[in-house]
Amino acid sequence: MDDGIDCYVVPQITGAGRNIFQGGNPLQESLPLLGLQLVLIVAITRVLYFLLKPFKQPRVVSEIMGGIILGPSMLSRSPAFKETVFPARGDPVLHTIATFGLMYVIFLIGVRMDPMLVVRSGKKGVIIALSGFILPLVMTTAGLSGAAMVEEPDVTRRSTFLFALATSLSVTSFAVLSPILSELNLLNSDLGRTAMSASMTTDGIAWLIMVGYILAEAFLVSAVTSLWAFLSVAALGAVILFAVRPVALKVIERTPPGKPVDESYVFFFLLVVLLVGFYSDVIGTNSFHGALMLGLAIPDGPPLGTALGEKIDAMVSGLILPLYYAMTGLSTDVWSLHWGRLQLVVLLGWFGKMIGVMVPSLYLEIPLRDAVSLSLFMSSKGIVEVITFTFFLTNKLIGKNTYSVLMCSSVAITAVSVPVAGCMYDPARRYAVYKRRTLQHLKPDADLRILACIHDESHVSGTLALLEASHATPQTPIGLYLLQLVEIAGRSAPVFIPHNPRRNASRIAAPNAPSTDVDRIINVFFRHELRHPEGAVSVHPFTTISPYSSMHDEVCRLAVEKRTSLILLHYHKHHLLAGGVHASVGLRVVNRKVLEVAPCSVAVFVDRNAGNVGLCNFIPGPLQDCSGSSTASSGLSSSGPQFRAAVAALFFGGGDDREAMSYVARMARHPGVTVAVVRFLPARGIKDDPADRRVDNRAIEEVKALAARSRNMQVREELVGDMERIVEVLRGLDKAGYDLVIVGMRHRWYPVMPANGLSDWSECPELGVIGDLLASSDFDTPYSVLIMKQQDQAGLNAAVPGAQDQWHGALPPPPSRTISLAQSSMSKR
Repeated sequence: MDDGIDCYVVPQITGAGRNIFQGGNPLQESLPLLGLQLVLIVAITRVLYFLLKPFKQPRVVSEIMGGIILGPSMLSRSPAFKETVFPARGDPVLHTIATFGLMYVIFLIGVRMDPMLVVRSGKKGVIIALSGFILPLVMTTAGLSGAAMVEEPDVTRRSTFLFALATSLSVTSFAVLSPILSELNLLNSDLGRTAMSASMTTDGIAWLIMVGYILAEAFLVSAVTSLWAFLSVAALGAVILFAVRPVALKVIERTPPGKPVDESYVFFFLLVVLLVGFYSDVIGTNSFHGALMLGLAIPDGPPLGTALGEKIDAMVSGLILPLYYAMTGLSTDVWSLHWGRLQLVVLLGWFGKMIGVMVPSLYLEIPLRDAVSLSLFMSSKGIVEVITFTFFLTNKLIGKNTYSVLMCSSVAITAVSVPVAGCMYDPARRYAVYKRRTLQHLKPDADLRILACIHDESHVSGTLALLEASHATPQTPIGLYLLQLVEIAGRSAPVFIPHNPRRNASRIAAPNAPSTDVDRIINVFFRHELRHPEGAVSVHPFTTISPYSSMHDEVCRLAVEKRTSLILLHYHKHHLLAGGVHASVGLRVVNRKVLEVAPCSVAVFVDRNAGNVGLCNFIPGPLQDCSGSSTASSGLSSSGPQFRAAVAALFFGGGDDREAMSYVARMARHPGVTVAVVRFLPARGIKDDPADRRVDNRAIEEVKALAARSRNMQVREELVGDMERIVEVLRGLDKAGYDLVIVGMRHRWYPVMPANGLSDWSECPELGVIGDLLASSDFDTPYSVLIMKQQDQAGLNAAVPGAQDQWHGALPPPPSRTISLAQSSMSKR
């Protein structure tokens, strides 16, 4: 095999050459040439990614295709372009920089991996991984056996190449799947978790095979050499495990909570990556494997994992990784492809992977559509295959023709598998329930299950106020599923944490015990539980650490599993005591996606007083003594100021407003809560839907009957003819002194609102016309707002018996009792 010999003069770095004004060519120097190459590579790959993203193509496809466009397949077929932009003298610089950056990328992948995900996912991921590895390995080995590869002229050391190729075609790496699932916002889905667990299992198998291969190669030299190779690998693992990892844990321990890691520590670990890479190359394990081992030893997440990710991501992942992918494309020539046995073997490996993943998935009762999607995702190729095939080419196992076949086949498989799988799999399907999970249709003797999503401490006081107003008793209990939303940082796999109630209960008994922000928030809700009679309130805390783009999957999954009737979200903006508004764009992404696919009713809470300091304030309404006395600290006192709140429900009509009335009907049973229902009637001459009006009239009559038996509830009607009159009534609520206003989200059938086209200029159209108006910072009101959306059940009323739209708001009020709030205080660090 003759690849030819390139002879050239080693160029100068920069600064000593003649510039264009002196008649020189700056591209003869290494630095200007490298700059031009990087600009072209990044520009073309980013444009391709922008064009292909609507078709669900992963970034790796666009980056390799960018290299193919720049390479001998297209632009570099021109000798002038090739000699000017990608001359042979520039290849060593490009390869060195790309390989150097890739070592840090592999290290970062190891940092963000969570090997415990395999344990948490159970046997499902392991079974799918083993089947998906063994079957394609057997099929590709059979396809490569005998004289099958004699036809491939540029393959040397056939046994070594065939073994490595069969293994690489059978492995699905976490480093490949994680970015693909992240781009498609599927990290939090059930399929995403299963796929990542299976990929980590095959990564472990591949690493063991790699170690075995190194030892076997050394044994061919001598038995003593094999022993030294084993001891060298073992020494590397021991140093990483017993020297580097303890240092990393010590750094995390010495870093104050919420503070960044000291720059000197970050620099130390970046230097260790170079040392481990050097040692790995010396003993023959490859610097990439050493970097991965080192990354696995570093704890993921903040503070250290996050700090390392911030230092590496911007430059290396954003600039150097596309350079490495483009380098593979520059070595690929599609015009030299020939149809042979190699393509059939690659296709056989793909088919074996599909069958090997699909069959056990169906056995484990994964739906057929999801099983096909999972098998397609597990068949995708990426950075690991690119590194492997480049290793084949660099070590003269194959020539450029075979390399081109392997690269083009991998790109084609990924370009087809990922979009098809992304279109077939819809995580929202599992959130479609066939029972009414709403407040309106909740049975009188059923417990109210609420999933409350907390983003930070500012959301705690308002959530507690709503829970207290919801009137929990042993006869009408409330089950609170508390989900804390934490943005993922420094790790790739999302984490879902169910907290141990006993552990947190012990922390309440010992208030001086060390605790985190998560523990302090949970303890506040346990104090709320203890203030009520036994069986009235039950708190079940959870935490999800995931990207905002897929966090809604965790929210909806938990709502389905716990059969909640209401998901409580917080508005992404909250007002600060010092003035101004703080907005979280990520939280708005979560809210919008939950509203779109929620399996039950949803409420968005706009807390006008979320800027208050401390977790012991009930806002709005109740007064709290946060003096920090011993009684308050225990959270178990039965004496304290009574809860007081004035609530108004705005009724325009429709299912969402009926859901809001169901909630205020429950609040009206609380002796400290007064409720006013304001019904807006269209002025005469404005037509509305008679069928909807009849349903609304029945609901209002039930509420009036309830108000006649209760001193805490009243109903009044307002005649309105346009939005100006509606806004006038809403502003009048300020003078009435209401603490909370509840309104439905959608009013599609109300004839007055569309007349002015208010939805065209809404800040948050997902809240509806009235909800957006009340939540707007321009509509300055002292009361908080709760905007409710009833569970979507398109066509279900006619399909499922008993699902008809019925009103369950007029329940006989239980005997009144005095609600006392024990003072609680939280020590802050």
